[in-house]
Amino acid sequence: MRALIVIAAVADLALGALLVAVSGFVLQGVNDTGPMMPEAIFYVLMILWCLAAPVVAWLARDGYSAQTRLGIVVSPLAMAAALLLVSPG
Repeated sequence: MRALIVIAAVADLALGALLVAVSGFVLQGVNDTGPMMPEAIFYVLMILWCLAAPVVAWLARDGYSAQTRLGIVVSPLAMAAALLLVSPG
């Protein structure tokens, strides 16, 4: 189970890095002077959760079971997969 958690944590960090790398393309219309789009807020929250989920699972290693920690780590990947199935606009 520990190996799955580590692999999912690496995948989370890779997804977070990918989201940061393409954020300029996705958020090109959002700047400091314009209104904040709800999609931009969700995008930033997704980046934060991708980077925070492995840390949260690591901090919860004593209080939660391995299945719960795996669920925490896999949740950003599951959200990303679900968002890929939703058609835009």
